[in-house]
Amino acid sequence: MTLDLLDRRGKYSNGFCHWPQPAWVRRDGSWQPSVANFTSLADPAAVGSGLTALKTLMHEAGHAAHFANVSQPSPLFSQERAPTSVAYAENQSMFLDSLVQDAAWCGRYARDRQGQVVPWDILEERIVSGKPYQVFELCRLVAPCYFERALYELPEDEVTVERIQSLAEEVERRIQGGASPRPLLAVPHILADESSCYYHGYVLAEMSVFQTRAYFLEKHGHIVDNPAIGPALTEKYWVPGNSAMFLDLVEGLTGKPLSGEAWVSHLKEPVKETLKRERSDYDEAVKNGPAVSGDIDLDMRVRIVDGDEVITDSQQTGSFAASAEAFERYVRRRIGDSSL
Repeated sequence: MTLDLLDRRGKYSNGFCHWPQPAWVRRDGSWQPSVANFTSLADPAAVGSGLTALKTLMHEAGHAAHFANVSQPSPLFSQERAPTSVAYAENQSMFLDSLVQDAAWCGRYARDRQGQVVPWDILEERIVSGKPYQVFELCRLVAPCYFERALYELPEDEVTVERIQSLAEEVERRIQGGASPRPLLAVPHILADESSCYYHGYVLAEMSVFQTRAYFLEKHGHIVDNPAIGPALTEKYWVPGNSAMFLDLVEGLTGKPLSGEAWVSHLKEPVKETLKRERSDYDEAVKNGPAVSGDIDLDMRVRIVDGDEVITDSQQTGSFAASAEAFERYVRRRIGDSSL
């Protein structure tokens, strides 16, 4: 796996993951491991960039983990084109990036350079200031879906520049309550044929993320560092690849047909109850500390690059931890950290 995590002039301004080599099982039973490349957009000198870069890292890592674990008798089952659906692919990535918002994850892994855990006050402020407005994110996601449906249903003689613009404004008012901070016609997915209806996939994926999380929380009590989660995801979601339909996979894991019930339930939870639950998770996480310390065997080769420059390669350093330390030194030199 090759990671290109730092922002730079001319770099494509969105994280992505792709697979020059899909994983599959050959006819003789031998395993062909995947080769994955993915990016993030961290700018160590920009305040706030770290959170965005972390969520992008987790999101793309979810894609990488998913496609690396497809185990089927052809590479066609483990590639991102049809019949692999957007909802199926994004379910995996959005499930992993959802952990960044969990106090249980932050209490274990959100630490500064001195190893101090993020204070609860910061997480509390994030919940209090953000939770009541999360419904706007739902509206933001569904608005392109309603617009595209209305657009494709327009009679041919109404497909004009003026009518399309007015239709977008109508949908924004109806779904988002007024003019959107990002106008619908500025959503890039709508403007390209290969990504049309893509937001439908995002909405279905988000529904499945909340349903999957609710299932795990009800069954196991917690998700972060729970050794039961990885095997369940691998068996039910990852191994089949596109040999099974997205809706069948979700029902196969959670035992229920896909619905928005868990998402709506999360939105309706009072802030006081969210704070109580998250504080309990945070205190437990801080008490337990990180589940991983020292080196870890990922059974994979990890290269970290910055464009054409290879920063570190675990095959040469001998371990993932050594590569991580080399990357940290590189970042500190880049920002002029004199503590090196």
